[in-house]
Amino acid sequence: MNPTESKNQFEAELSSLSTAIEEITVRITKIAESLAKQKLDGYARDLYHAERSLNSALRSIVKVMQA
Repeated sequence: MNPTESKNQFEAELSSLSTAIEEITVRITKIAESLAKQKLDGYARDLYHAERSLNSALRSIVKVMQA
């Protein structure tokens, strides 16, 4: 596999992963918001932390894709 093919393969995989992370983040946020409304703030806080971590991971993937 030449370098261009390799880069394209990695970009496709990273793109797929970024889409999955975005979808999971949306789902986690919805659950966290629901828990916060139910006054289950401890659980909501943990999920918001997970949301921030996923957003950080997504930024890292996008950075690699743009390099």
